[in-house]
Amino acid sequence: MAAGDDGLATGDRAQGVPPKESIIIPGARPGSMREVWRLAYPTTIGMLSTTLMWTVDTILLGRVGKVELAAAGFGGLIIWTLYTFFVGGVQAVNTFVSQAKGANRRRDCAVFAWQGIYLAMGGAVILGFFLWKLDWILAVARPDEAVIHECLRYSRVRMTGAFFVLGMFALASFFRGIGDVKTPMMVAILANVINIILDALLIFGVGPFPRLTTLGAGLATALANLFGFTLIMILFLRPRIAAVYDSRANRPFRPRHMLRLLRVGVPMGVQFFLDMSSFTVFMAIMGRLGTDQLAASQIGVQLLSFSFMPASAMAKASTTLVGQYMGAGWRTLAEKCGWTVLRMNLLYSAFVAAVFFIGQRHLFMIFNQDPAVVAAGVAIIPLLALLQIMDAVQMSYSGALHGAGDTTFTMVAYALSSWLLFVPLALLLAYPVGWGMPGGWLGGVIHFTVLNVVLTFRFRGGTWKYRQI
Repeated sequence: MAAGDDGLATGDRAQGVPPKESIIIPGARPGSMREVWRLAYPTTIGMLSTTLMWTVDTILLGRVGKVELAAAGFGGLIIWTLYTFFVGGVQAVNTFVSQAKGANRRRDCAVFAWQGIYLAMGGAVILGFFLWKLDWILAVARPDEAVIHECLRYSRVRMTGAFFVLGMFALASFFRGIGDVKTPMMVAILANVINIILDALLIFGVGPFPRLTTLGAGLATALANLFGFTLIMILFLRPRIAAVYDSRANRPFRPRHMLRLLRVGVPMGVQFFLDMSSFTVFMAIMGRLGTDQLAASQIGVQLLSFSFMPASAMAKASTTLVGQYMGAGWRTLAEKCGWTVLRMNLLYSAFVAAVFFIGQRHLFMIFNQDPAVVAAGVAIIPLLALLQIMDAVQMSYSGALHGAGDTTFTMVAYALSSWLLFVPLALLLAYPVGWGMPGGWLGGVIHFTVLNVVLTFRFRGGTWKYRQI
């Protein structure tokens, strides 16, 4: 019996007989694969569509040249690293909304959504400073001069849409928290369609549009994010949502609610930032091996981005399920949902690993036909396959723990593993040991393996089930 099970059983018995039907998905059993999948598949589609924005930029710019490919890939990674702290913070909206919905405190759902929007505003202001200093950040990374030039053209215009990106994450977290996963999916798909159309027009200069290459790719993404935020805000304020959650009237800034959001959201943001910043440093390490290695690693990141999305969507479903069952007082069901998501992600990531081994060079040739880039990519296929399995496991645990508000522990675990293990190992194995790019990626596999051991003990221990947020 895991630690804390005695208290768990007593707390659940106080609520009566556990429900036989999901409190979120009608007709599904609590903690079943059907319940998880019904929440996860729209999120998967939406997240794949969002990832496709960056991927379309990469594929189309790969047709322009490998410098443009490396520039957009590296620029996108830096932008996402800068966003991660604030994205993590606003995504805490999901934790509070799901627990409030489970406890039938519907008014609080909209209150926390609005605090997330205000947090997005503050984040966009701070990100403006990094936009101003972006050339300095790139100079520290030291890729080729040609890559720096194109990266600045792409990144500066794309970062002008920072508030719209963060605002979309805040409102998508609200909808997922109440169990409506189809609205964020629809918004992501439509925004992606806008991005694809504008990419084709602005990168290559179709008809009256100028040929802007990397600048055009960044501008297309910024405009698509503007469209996405406007649409999801309209849907948040529509009469049906306003009638149930009072989303139009609960707009005031509320310091007490914001402080609660920050107590849970800041550790999430720090965790996401430390994770991504360590990966950005890793990409800089790969970049110093050469442009071919940087381009191959960037393609590897794109392949992982696609493979991660369904696993990440199931982890987000876990956050919603754990949050709602915790809010309703059903801790045993919250834990059951966490284990179900873990099993599903293991099955899924094993399938993806098989696809990686079967596809090999053909997967890399989708993005770039350069023989040197493809050869460098094929060398890390086994490591990519292992890494995405390990990452799917850690996302499963993190999603469940975040639903309970247990974010400080995951932050500390990520901080120690990312910066005391991943980055030093990648540098050591790539250079002094002399294993080059495969050595660097092996450092990532070891990092996630150790992290999963720590998170397994945390989840099995059960202390997370008694957190008060």
